[in-house]
Amino acid sequence: MTNLKLLTKLAWRNIFRNKKRSIITIISVFIAVFLALFIRSMQLGIYDNVIKNVAGHYTGYIQLHAKGYWDDRTLENALIPDDSLFARLKSNPKITYLVPRLETYALLSFHKYSKGIMLNGLDVTKENLIKPISERLIAGQSFQPESQEVILSKGIANYFSVKTGDSIYLIGQGYHGMSAAGKYKVAGIADLKNLDLNNLVVFMPIKTLQDYLSAPPLITNLIIGTKEYTDIDRLKIDLRNTIDNDRYELMSWKEMLPELHQAIIVDNVGGLYMVIILYLIISFGIFSTVLMMTEERIFEIGIMTAIGTKKKMIIGSFWIESILLSLIGVILGILLAFPISYYYHFHPLPLPSEKADVMEKFGFLPEIPFSIKPDIFLTHTLIIFVISLVVAFYPTIKIWRLKTLKAMNRK
Repeated sequence: MTNLKLLTKLAWRNIFRNKKRSIITIISVFIAVFLALFIRSMQLGIYDNVIKNVAGHYTGYIQLHAKGYWDDRTLENALIPDDSLFARLKSNPKITYLVPRLETYALLSFHKYSKGIMLNGLDVTKENLIKPISERLIAGQSFQPESQEVILSKGIANYFSVKTGDSIYLIGQGYHGMSAAGKYKVAGIADLKNLDLNNLVVFMPIKTLQDYLSAPPLITNLIIGTKEYTDIDRLKIDLRNTIDNDRYELMSWKEMLPELHQAIIVDNVGGLYMVIILYLIISFGIFSTVLMMTEERIFEIGIMTAIGTKKKMIIGSFWIESILLSLIGVILGILLAFPISYYYHFHPLPLPSEKADVMEKFGFLPEIPFSIKPDIFLTHTLIIFVISLVVAFYPTIKIWRLKTLKAMNRK
């Protein structure tokens, strides 16, 4: 402990022997760490926002279907959930909610116009656990659990010039080939923040839709909710061990939205390349500092070894000096980056109007929330620490091979 304290004191004094060089090194580390944390915090915040709003609020992080439904989405491949299935799923502590949905297609008619739409049957009470349908409304109100009402998406309402209080007609095919037809009142109009969905989806109480289809309590999707989406692969494996895999299939958002998943991976790789470049610059900056301070102290090291100072003590001093320089830059970078990330985490950065319109068309909120997950800051601190250790191998090898007489002749 005494030796460590002495080495740390010596290393700290050596930092101030050449203040200009030390300051340049600290600033280079500070800038790189700040930029790396800023970029990664923004990137991961965007991914988190997109996944939660697109997957979490619409498809869910995990869905359960009848076997074969995803490849052939017909009512004949729907399922009738039983109490034992719900009980087995709810027994997993990671599951926070189960939300049933029923989806089918129909022809919507109003006056002389008709259009193919997708009917989405919702359990209004349980749907509130994901995102209340009332939060999507731009006109009217939500429907009651068994009312004969529908909510139209904005694009469909505009296409037909329908207003709340009007009545629309639905014609389609029910369960086992039964004909399906009905007249329903428009309770509200919703903006789904997605161009395709706004031109396609009509919401209806799930019980009303089951009656319309002459179907028993069928569902096509059972959304399985969890607090975090980061461990859904593990959760999916656990759930497979509790259900009948010959009867049911589980799909994560990555499988249901492969384009979104691939886009995130590609963008993430690009961000990582940028961070790698930053750290390569840091590595050369720290190495140049270590190289100069080693070469200019050769004579001094020779004198120290001549009077009996052990080489491992001198090497330890160089290691601590290199680490201290890096850590000062890291701490300064974190102290500036974290408050910025923290602020924009709770007050997302709004996008300009042109870009906001584009984002909304693809179903994304027009804002950039930053991520403040501790592993972001911990990871980059460890990276700098590792870089410092690797760079410190140069003076280690140089001093270990140094000949005392040869070093003293360098003066």
